Amino acid sequence: MDVEEFSKAEDRPEDPGFQNEGQSLAEKPNFPLEGQITDPTVLWDMLEKKFLEYQQLTHKNLEERRKSLLSLLPLFLKAWEHSVGIICFRSLQSLAEDVSDQLAQEIQQALSGKPAEQARAAAGQLLRWKSDTNQDRYLLLKSVYVLTGTDSETLGRVVESGLPALLLQCLYLFFAFPVEKDVPLESDVQGQRLFVQMLLNICSESQGLEGLLSGSELQSLLIATTCLREHSCFSWKEAAFCVLRAISKAQSPSVIQYLRSADCVRLSVQNLSKLADTLPAAEVSEAVNLILNFVRDSYAISSALLLEFENGEGYPLLLKVLLRYDGLTQGEVEPQLQELMELVMWLTTCGRSELKVFDSVTYPQLEGFKFHHEASGVTVKNLQAFQVLQNVFHRASDSVLCSQVLSAIKTMWAWNPRNFFLLEWTLQPISQFVEVMPLKPASVQAHFFQLLETLVFQLLYVPHEILAKVQRLIKESPELSCTLVALGSILRITASDPLFTDIFRDSGLLGLLLAQLRKQAKIMRKSGNKGCSPGVQDPERELTCVMLNTVVTLLQGSVRNAVVLKDHGMVPFIKIFLDDDCYRGASLSILEQLSVINAEEYMSIIVGALCSSTQAELQLKLDLLKVRSSPPL
Repeated sequence: MDVEEFSKAEDRPEDPGFQNEGQSLAEKPNFPLEGQITDPTVLWDMLEKKFLEYQQLTHKNLEERRKSLLSLLPLFLKAWEHSVGIICFRSLQSLAEDVSDQLAQEIQQALSGKPAEQARAAAGQLLRWKSDTNQDRYLLLKSVYVLTGTDSETLGRVVESGLPALLLQCLYLFFAFPVEKDVPLESDVQGQRLFVQMLLNICSESQGLEGLLSGSELQSLLIATTCLREHSCFSWKEAAFCVLRAISKAQSPSVIQYLRSADCVRLSVQNLSKLADTLPAAEVSEAVNLILNFVRDSYAISSALLLEFENGEGYPLLLKVLLRYDGLTQGEVEPQLQELMELVMWLTTCGRSELKVFDSVTYPQLEGFKFHHEASGVTVKNLQAFQVLQNVFHRASDSVLCSQVLSAIKTMWAWNPRNFFLLEWTLQPISQFVEVMPLKPASVQAHFFQLLETLVFQLLYVPHEILAKVQRLIKESPELSCTLVALGSILRITASDPLFTDIFRDSGLLGLLLAQLRKQAKIMRKSGNKGCSPGVQDPERELTCVMLNTVVTLLQGSVRNAVVLKDHGMVPFIKIFLDDDCYRGASLSILEQLSVINAEEYMSIIVGALCSSTQAELQLKLDLLKVRSSPPL
């Protein structure tokens, strides 16, 4: 639960003072309220009068003044509740000072001189939401809760008491020293929410933050989240993280200086590096995310925490944690993994200056492409952070994890198209990914080639070097399914612009496909045509279909490519594909393209095929006649 969710849950905590439905009279606190008065103005006036009387008790001893102070609190809470949270009390700051001092004093007395485990037990008894034996503590707790949510001046009086640091110390004890039975009662859960909301209220003001930095409590709590994970209190983990994230979001120079002086980031990274291989992936990434949130939230003010993270071997830790998810995602993206990926993406944008690369565009390019086109958006400046993502993709086999990396890269391109060139001309991620594509799951292969198509369809860029590697993959990959996906992508790219008919002829792709089709045709001639089997997937037949369709696309509008096909002596082999229903449509289209350079030869092929077909091949005759009746393209 994040800070906002916790705050919403605390707008009206489910305590007896806020609602009475479903509670018996025995469950309600037996406050000595002033009769049945409900008018808030009257109640505040009564409180003002009684508080003035209390202030005159300077001659009384401490215990008597304490009892007198506590006797005011039921009236204060009743007036507040009937005022819908609006306080009309002139002596509010004086009341806040005395109430905060009293609670701070009781916490100090409870914790003083005790070992950690005993101090934790004492704090738990002191800060319980509802106590049948001591309603005074309840009154103090709820009153301080109300006072921390009023205004800056009142909160300042609470801070002066030293209470914020004491509350943070209690939170550390609750989190780091669990009780034997970590199953809190409902009343304890309500108390926990009230306790946390007090700390969130304190974090909302700069003076409250200063109060949290007066001792070593923040350091202890933050370090505890990174080194005591297996021994920490589960029921208080969410509360501890919620408060720490609130402190992170409310960053100030003093918080940054505190974290630097206490060496929090370096120690946290060090601890997590030792535990990364032993803790569950979700838990270790949650702790890493917490530290990175402190780094990110402080970055606008100072890069000091980022430098500590980097100098503390933070990037190897990120790689280690991300690879912990390899094989564990079960087809879904866990929230902790999603957040960690977003934080790593943010890290790629951190840097003192823009990366500079030389213009290495290879031509020809698509019409409309401009490398120097100014585009607003965020640019990648931190190659070390990007290399974490790059290495994750190289080493992982999990489909979700690899797809997350590809999605991150696409997002960076969307920030600013220049990011593609900044990355590809320095680290060559896409070019390198082609080489390992046969080792990846089918869904990752499909995702990658969609990313490749984005370069052409959206950036209007022809990545010649990358396409050359894809062509090599099509030629050499032992994985038939990967070859099929790659060629399907090439087919869509080819169909997008006539420029690719020249590019893929000059690159040798057309010749490669013709050679493969010649080989396949020879196999069909020797083994005989087995035809299609409806409902049965045959990757080899699918690949042959895609090769034929790619050749069709490469021939369209290109006399030079048609000449290449004829010079390769492909006409007799294309005729073999006519006998198969699956290949006939593409084969006839290829033969039609030949009519551009020799219409007579084309017609003789069609007539010859009609004459040689048998009566049983009725569909073949109909297809041939249909083509013959159509004008050549």
